[in-house]
Amino acid sequence: MESAGVHVSQARRTTVTVLRQWSLPDALAEDARLVVSELVSNAITHGSGDVRLRLRHDNHELRIWVTDDSTAPARRRRAGASDLGGRGLYLVARLSLRWGVADSGRTTYAVIPTLTEAPPCRRTMRSSSDPTC
Repeated sequence: MESAGVHVSQARRTTVTVLRQWSLPDALAEDARLVVSELVSNAITHGSGDVRLRLRHDNHELRIWVTDDSTAPARRRRAGASDLGGRGLYLVARLSLRWGVADSGRTTYAVIPTLTEAPPCRRTMRSSSDPTC
C-alpha cells in the first residue's frame, strides 16, 4: 500500500483498514497505528513537502515507511518530565523490532514482527517432554 500526501488521522485510518484487509491481528494493528501516527506526525512537524506512507507485509514482518522531502534524519531525544513532545520515536522503538532512517534522511521506517501463528510454547523445568503454554 502506498499513499501520497497523508495526514495523521488519515494515515491511522488507512493503516487499520489495510491491516484488517491483510487479516492481521487487532493488537498488531493498534501497535502499527501508533507507530504510523508517530512517524507521520514527526514528518509533518519536522520534515518538509508531501508526506508519503508505505506499508508492506510478509509472513514475518510489517514494514512501515514514512517519507518526506527533508534530508534531516529523525532522531530520538530525551524528553523532560514537563515536555509535551519528544517521546514519539521512543514509542516507535519500543513497539518495533527495529527502526531507522534511510534514503539520505528522507525516510523513517519501522519493522514490527507479525505473529500469524500462536507463539511457541515454553518448556518448564518440571518435565522436558511436557511443554507448558
